[in-house]
Amino acid sequence: MHALSHANGGGRKSPRPLWYLAAVLGGLAWLGAFGGDEADAAAPCADATTTVAMRECLDKQYIRADAELNAVWKKVMAHVSGADTLPAKEAKAWKDELLASQRAWIQFKEHDCDAAGFEWYGGTGAPGAILSCLLEHTEARTSDLKARYLNR
Repeated sequence: MHALSHANGGGRKSPRPLWYLAAVLGGLAWLGAFGGDEADAAAPCADATTTVAMRECLDKQYIRADAELNAVWKKVMAHVSGADTLPAKEAKAWKDELLASQRAWIQFKEHDCDAAGFEWYGGTGAPGAILSCLLEHTEARTSDLKARYLNR
């Protein structure tokens, strides 16, 4: 008798079906079946039926979101550059701080999403989890920049 069957009384089956159920539920949550912010980011890919299709879809969504972030970033920097309420020295300091914060955000996003991949270590869901994380962070940053600098 192996350790798992001995640990659960010897007569019960291994808890493998519970792990399978957890993996399926995790995959459904990843696809957006349960709602919430993460689901909103992955919703466009909810009709993908394989992990390969999910990754391809998420990759396209991330490329789209990154392009939108870059466009918004240019508008934000133009807004800051055009601020006529600050002396030149302070306007430059503002741009420098904003640039430093964006660089720090990029580092955070990359490290945070790489860490998310470890939740799926050894499984085919890791690349999709990383892409989903990148997409979510990128869309959130775009929204934040729009709200703070452009939609006032």
